[in-house]
Amino acid sequence: MVITPGISDLPYRVQVDGTKFFTLIAEEITWELVDGILIQAWGYNGSTPGPTIRVFPGDRVCIRVINRLPEKTSVHWHGLIVPNAMDGVPPIEPSPFIEPGHYFDYHFTIKNPPGTYMYHSHVNVAVQDNAGLLGGLIVEDLSKQNLSQHKDYLCLLQEWAVDQLP
Repeated sequence: MVITPGISDLPYRVQVDGTKFFTLIAEEITWELVDGILIQAWGYNGSTPGPTIRVFPGDRVCIRVINRLPEKTSVHWHGLIVPNAMDGVPPIEPSPFIEPGHYFDYHFTIKNPPGTYMYHSHVNVAVQDNAGLLGGLIVEDLSKQNLSQHKDYLCLLQEWAVDQLP
């Protein structure tokens, strides 16, 4: 298992029916880009990239996305096999916008093989993704979870314009 410095794994609770219930909060944050340089960004659960979501093939998940941003948003599960209504690409698919102050529960079963995937906003992408609304999603391999040499790496490249005072 890989632990990303500064980025936590997203905790979950198991519901009575066995569904893993996660909560992602889209919000404005202050983020330390590098030592001593703070930026205003948008992130999930206080960080950008957002926390890593870890699941296994066959897991049933519910990911509640709470929107604390000043505009509508969504979450697209990049590369995951999910029903159209849960794909987070409004208005092309029947997946809804999440209005400010509201939430939406994405329900799906993990049908992908083990691998490294990502999630990101699919509303006003040029602004929201560039402001930091993205994160990693790792579908773990049960047969390799205890192997110290097995690692997943998610490389997300981001560019930030930073004004420095003299």
